[in-house]
Amino acid sequence: MRNLAALCGLALSLTACAQTPRTVVPSQPGPEGHLTIMAPGQRFNLDAPPADWIISGGEDDAIPSITTVTQDGVQALEIKSGPHRVIAVRQVNAMMLATPFLSWSWNLSNHGAGIHPVRLVVGFYGGAPADTQTGGQGNNIPPHDRALALVWGDTALKRGALSLPPPDRPLEVPVYTLRGGRENTRKWWFETVDLSDLYAKAWPLDDFRHVRITFVGLAAAPTQTVVRGRISGISLTR
Repeated sequence: MRNLAALCGLALSLTACAQTPRTVVPSQPGPEGHLTIMAPGQRFNLDAPPADWIISGGEDDAIPSITTVTQDGVQALEIKSGPHRVIAVRQVNAMMLATPFLSWSWNLSNHGAGIHPVRLVVGFYGGAPADTQTGGQGNNIPPHDRALALVWGDTALKRGALSLPPPDRPLEVPVYTLRGGRENTRKWWFETVDLSDLYAKAWPLDDFRHVRITFVGLAAAPTQTVVRGRISGISLTR
């Protein structure tokens, strides 16, 4: 299992701050091939989050790291970056080839140089070779042998770029840039990505037939100042 903190560009374990493990049955797509990961206006009580969500980080009680907001008439979940990483993922069980399309809307605040701290994260399981190095098995993060980060780049020219980690860093995750540029922030954008296509490009030697999507969610890397990202309507479809 890859350390989920790596999805935020960190090498720190979440074992000490992850919520107490709970036994849940992961949600699956319906017969029509659709699974709502996060409905618009999804509400979170950080002290008692939904049973199939794993939430960690954001230790400043005065500034809640995850809140429900309405931005330009759109209900959304707002995640704020700060000195601590923030991660919120929902445990799911969906065959990647049956529901390959991940869709959502996002509206990100301006940020400094580099990749925007707020991003979507996806975990996969079942396709990696048996000898794949997958890191520690420490906490209650959903099982996964592959993971992917979907980010907002520092420039629009990087849109569509898939950055792979070097071979000597097997626990780092590939990063796919959906959109970019500070001139495009503070607006709502609707996105759809083909996870099966990205998976094939990132791990071409894996057995795609058995790959399951085991979690989908959002994360924010640590920053010195508060940076906001608003996400609405995450879903998987065929």
